[in-house]
Amino acid sequence: MGTFFWTSVLTSKGLSKMKNLVLLSSLLAASAQADFSGVSFTAEDDVIAGATTYRFFLNFDSPADALLAVSGNDDYSAFRITSETGLINNELLATRLGDVEDATGTLTGAGDSFFAAWGGDTSFSPDFVVSGNSQILSSGATLLEQLDNGGVFDSNPDTQLNGSVLFMQLSVAQGSQLTVEGTVDYKSSAGFLQSEAMSVTVPAPGALALLGLAGIGRRRRG
Repeated sequence: MGTFFWTSVLTSKGLSKMKNLVLLSSLLAASAQADFSGVSFTAEDDVIAGATTYRFFLNFDSPADALLAVSGNDDYSAFRITSETGLINNELLATRLGDVEDATGTLTGAGDSFFAAWGGDTSFSPDFVVSGNSQILSSGATLLEQLDNGGVFDSNPDTQLNGSVLFMQLSVAQGSQLTVEGTVDYKSSAGFLQSEAMSVTVPAPGALALLGLAGIGRRRRG
């Protein structure tokens, strides 16, 4: 009986330790997977008359995370932007009307659409929709579609890319629904390269009041 009781106690402790290890492993796994915390955006009317200008941010929960790219990846998500209307731009050069460009600050007017220059050296991969700075986007339901192996990237990001990163600004007609989806490629706080799918849909302005919990900022220019 004594031997049985002693063995039973050890087994109970062993089970307790195993449960603790499982719990710890689960917590560590959850922590490791929690670096990318989603997409947020702000909205502002009449930066360009009749348009709503959206700014999209990719959010990370560790100051050591670094955004490397937003791309199309058939293992996660295509890089796609769809809208009920085309882009509305106020660019300084008429030849660039309707394009989304690299945000160098030299060719963009207020409210223009651009991919943010995350670390000052943002590039487009060779297999992106159109090579060079002038990218896509003028009209039609699908403004951009990159199914695989291409996107916007910065292979050597600065520390300023940590936390909440401005990814892109788009201006569309007020009331137009806009959807952005893609694969977020980043270096995690643990030093691993990771990819996660993201998607966000901007509803018509009349429906924004229903989304107070989404953290949407909105203001109108006077």
